[in-house]
Amino acid sequence: MDTYIYELKGKVYLNITNRCSNRCEFCIRSNSDSLVGYDMKLKKEPTFEDMKKALDEYSSPFTEAVFCGYGEPTYAMDTLTKTGAYLKSLGKRVRLNTNGQGRLINERDIVPELKDCVDEVSVSLNESERGAYQNLCHPKFGMFAHDEILDFAKGCKEAGLSVRFTVVDTVPNESIRRCRKIASGLGVPLIVRSYIADNESYT
Repeated sequence: MDTYIYELKGKVYLNITNRCSNRCEFCIRSNSDSLVGYDMKLKKEPTFEDMKKALDEYSSPFTEAVFCGYGEPTYAMDTLTKTGAYLKSLGKRVRLNTNGQGRLINERDIVPELKDCVDEVSVSLNESERGAYQNLCHPKFGMFAHDEILDFAKGCKEAGLSVRFTVVDTVPNESIRRCRKIASGLGVPLIVRSYIADNESYT
């Protein structure tokens, strides 16, 4: 059975797609299809109805749900927006973990849609410059990707969403320093997260 909902460190995560526009050097998917006992490889992407059923049957109490599976959640915007809105109607806080390329993926501005279904957007920045990001994350959109990530985060912030950047701690300290400067210039906090070397942990 496909894993649509999984729990780590007391948090609930939603796995709605395996598609991604990046092939990041540090991605946990390069190690395994499983994560702390959960098989994350989807045979079929869930619809909203699938997610609603899974959430209604989920027995553990939770206050926040995070769209973060083995893919980029904005590839499944219909499921994301409807599921996020449903969770918010239940009084849950909703976070989207994204590579920030959702507008390129969907060929439209998705920020207005996100306003009604998520509370926080966590954007993976990971590098401060186009070329370095290209070499680390191998985005399908090439050099356009890094500029778009910054513009997307800015758009989310202007729309009133809570926004943060993340950087994986395997990039050089100088890159992290430059990322902090970029984030500060946009008024967005930056979190340095630990590299995932196996399928035993997630931050």
